[in-house]
Amino acid sequence: MMDPKRVMCALEALLVLCIISFTTVVAIPEYYMEERCNVNNIINLATETHESVRLRLTRNPAYTRNINCLMVIQPPLGKKLIVRFNEIDIQQLPQTGQCVDALVAIDGQDQVSARLLQGTPQQICGQSRPAQAYVTQQGPLLLRFVSGPTNAARRGFDLLITAYKDGPCASNEYTCNNQRCINENLRCSGLDHCGDGTRPCPLTAEAMAGIAVGGALLLIIIIALIVFCVCRHKRKTNFSEKAHAHDNRRNGYEPTVVQGESIKINGNGVRGVVY
Repeated sequence: MMDPKRVMCALEALLVLCIISFTTVVAIPEYYMEERCNVNNIINLATETHESVRLRLTRNPAYTRNINCLMVIQPPLGKKLIVRFNEIDIQQLPQTGQCVDALVAIDGQDQVSARLLQGTPQQICGQSRPAQAYVTQQGPLLLRFVSGPTNAARRGFDLLITAYKDGPCASNEYTCNNQRCINENLRCSGLDHCGDGTRPCPLTAEAMAGIAVGGALLLIIIIALIVFCVCRHKRKTNFSEKAHAHDNRRNGYEPTVVQGESIKINGNGVRGVVY
């Protein structure tokens, strides 16, 4: 029988490895614009592990009123940015479609060459998520969000922003169907980092989540069974030792200790010294 302590240590190590594997495969850093509004408002993708982030307006059910926030997304040297809307929910007038609150996306930080992110309107609002992804050409991406005084329960936006370069791709990069090169580790995040509507991983985010949950449950069941077996074995061992000690006392065979030595009397009445 294996040492129960070693078994438990091995199981704990296995559990930690499983948790790490589940989280590192799909984890994309998330930032909230409201929390970095004009303070610490530069995100440098060169310092992000997978060169990709999700930028949400707020972590609350509705965004704040009367705010004017600016954020800068800096791509790694020699790369551009793919910008994809996962969700948009910004207040606009239903009759005219005019923006009450608005997001503005600027391609480039230089005042001379900066322009609207190609394909986006001057003000972005509403609830219709754009089907296409947008691509920068000038370097940094500037995002400004302005909300007015009108109280409306809106969530804002959820953007997926990924650094890329045009092919040919390096060995640590994944080649998208549109020949863009992204970080290899983004293949199985379950998100469209390529910006062409395809997911390079054969499993969707929902399928991967199901596998992760199923694997975690299976691991918990296995651990529970092993712990049960170990505890049962310990109970049997303790019961056997107590029964043996009881038989010895009933037969008059009491072990004694003399000056640190254990004096044991065997069944034949012969004394033996056990060090």
